[in-house]
Amino acid sequence: MLPHVRQTLLWLAMLVSMQLTVGRITTEYILVQRPMSWNKAREFCQRHYVDLAVLSTEEQYFTLRKATASNRVSFWLGLQRQGLGNSWKWVNGEELGYKQWYNCNPEGHCVSLEAMLKEDQKLLPRLCDEPHMSICQGPVSPQSVTVNSVGADNLSLSWNVSTFMQTTPHSYNVTLCTSTCETLLYFHTAGSAHMNVNISNLTSATEYFLSIAAFVFRPDNRTGEEVILQDGPTTLEVKTGHPHEPNKILCLFLKLLKLVSVAPPVWVLYKIFKRDADVCQEPHQDDSPVLITEE
Repeated sequence: MLPHVRQTLLWLAMLVSMQLTVGRITTEYILVQRPMSWNKAREFCQRHYVDLAVLSTEEQYFTLRKATASNRVSFWLGLQRQGLGNSWKWVNGEELGYKQWYNCNPEGHCVSLEAMLKEDQKLLPRLCDEPHMSICQGPVSPQSVTVNSVGADNLSLSWNVSTFMQTTPHSYNVTLCTSTCETLLYFHTAGSAHMNVNISNLTSATEYFLSIAAFVFRPDNRTGEEVILQDGPTTLEVKTGHPHEPNKILCLFLKLLKLVSVAPPVWVLYKIFKRDADVCQEPHQDDSPVLITEE
């Protein structure tokens, strides 16, 4: 069985076996309908997913707000007050960069999303020991992929690793498809902000359809067996070069090398011609006799 087919079957099996207390609302976010304190909710999310939900941008906030609009409960998010001030940070270390507060309860240090509110502003500081449902976050695939180089039988890719994923042990599936598909596995180095991938043994002058998805292994919420959690993939198209296409950089280098190699003899010839020219331009001495008269 092809790796990507097996991976898909495992993913579908995981969805079927999940308890009704868990529901996926986007490719990244999962509702956990089991009331817990903020700390217990985070432990649950870290064990079975990646962490409590991080909404780094307002776009993510509005997406999640819309996805939970039909719920009439409070959901813990991965957002906490820092110290005694009014500084708020997500569990990945990022600061809260927007204001969508329902109110700023001075006693609350952990933040919930109040899905039952009709207002746009649904962030609410609460006491961390209060039991509420929660929103967990799964792995995050790269937002964009850069093609660094393309050869006749190879290519080089790179992408930025989100802050959320840099400290999370995870891997990437890179699936290449032409008439058939092949999935390659690449492990992320803990703490690294970048991924660089080199793919070889490709077919020349061929259009490849690529998908790149982040995934983690986690124990199933019900059975405890290891399952794959994967985000929706980032896709792109790349065409390999023709084997006889000259490498422009190499050609330029060879031309420069050729110019350098002929420079010394040209310089010698130039000096010889210049010397001869200088000799030809010297004034001739007058060899005619000089008449000396005596007084």
